[in-house]
Amino acid sequence: MAEIRMSVDIERWPFAQPVRITGYTLTDAPVVLVTLTDGIHTGRGEASGVYYHRETPQSMAVQLEALRGAVEAGITRDALIRAMPAGGARNALDAALWDLEAQRSGMPAWRLAGLAAPAPLRTTFTLGVDAPAALAATVARMPHARAIKLKLDGDVADLDRVLAVRRARPDVDLYVDANQGWSAAQLRRLLPPLAQAGVKLIEQPLPVGADAALREIDHTVPIAADEAFIDLADLPALRGKYDVVNIKLDKCGGLTRGLELARAARSAGFGVMVGCMGGSSLAMAPAALLGQCCDLVDLDAPTFLAADRAFAVQYDEGFLTCPSALWGGGSLATL
Repeated sequence: MAEIRMSVDIERWPFAQPVRITGYTLTDAPVVLVTLTDGIHTGRGEASGVYYHRETPQSMAVQLEALRGAVEAGITRDALIRAMPAGGARNALDAALWDLEAQRSGMPAWRLAGLAAPAPLRTTFTLGVDAPAALAATVARMPHARAIKLKLDGDVADLDRVLAVRRARPDVDLYVDANQGWSAAQLRRLLPPLAQAGVKLIEQPLPVGADAALREIDHTVPIAADEAFIDLADLPALRGKYDVVNIKLDKCGGLTRGLELARAARSAGFGVMVGCMGGSSLAMAPAALLGQCCDLVDLDAPTFLAADRAFAVQYDEGFLTCPSALWGGGSLATL
């Protein structure tokens, strides 16, 4: 088999406008790009890393360079899981290995993964923290959205934000994400009006390590673990606290692990969603393949960008598809 060469590049993808979440204001998506080539075929993978784990493109590039010898000697995806910890660096390399294998074999990544041919996925569209009136005006300009996720931050306007969006768009499925920004008392107070407003999911309301109270709270709205769920070892501690787990490839370290997590979480009785950090369409493609196995899809990161890659993800009437030329050898071609 031909010798593999790896290149590691750092890119920044500016946002069209800043996005505010709990504790952060984001202005761009810095990513690491891994390219693998054997001189004929090329595989690519992109990752943003996990910002709250202090991952940066620079730190991920260091991890990748440390594994260069094994990569260029032909590391497999299974061996990669043993050689590198979960996180963005492993995600980018894992995606590049999938893409390269698809090119070499002539088989799309979905077939290599043992999945059915992908269908378009309904995705949520995320709104950052803003004033209620501004949020209402924004969603009124989003007739394509069939599902909306609101970022909330724990201040007194959170419920007003939800109600303003619900009045402006009574037709959409509505989800909220507190990014660890609430206390148990706030959650108890907000649950009844959020349920009345038709909110379908609350994502990570309490801080990691301070979420034991979830066992004592009536889940009138299902609760999803995001920051509290990284890998397989986390599942037992989530029982009784969460109803759904949010798998992000940057957290778990790639599609190979993500597919395993989806099966394990469902076997353990959890609902399964796929989310993302930041990034371009290239980061969404492997996550969208995982999305074929999930109950809820939250893969709208490229919609925040001022510009995207060639062969970008297509968002149409609230659904996403990935063009065959983007990643995975036609794995996500529109049916």
